[in-house]
Amino acid sequence: MTEKPLFIPLRTQWFREFEAGTKDIEYRAYGPRWNERTCRIGREATISHGYSGKRLQRRVTGFTVIDFAYAPEAARSIYPDAAYIAAIELRP
Repeated sequence: MTEKPLFIPLRTQWFREFEAGTKDIEYRAYGPRWNERTCRIGREATISHGYSGKRLQRRVTGFTVIDFAYAPEAARSIYPDAAYIAAIELRP
């Protein structure tokens, strides 16, 4: 059975940064949806502008769990209740 690509919908700002090549790490609240198993290195990923916009194809090339206190401010403001943040590295 072929594994479906990881689907990552993004707001315009973050999508444009991936598109421009200035962003290669996406931060999500660590948990059942975003963890070492679902974001395994080598898995194909589809980055989407929202849920139905333009798509970019990437591959998971790294995965790190960051304690909330050490996560980037943007990730902490989006996920204020998370104990840990998943840092998913995505490259073409």
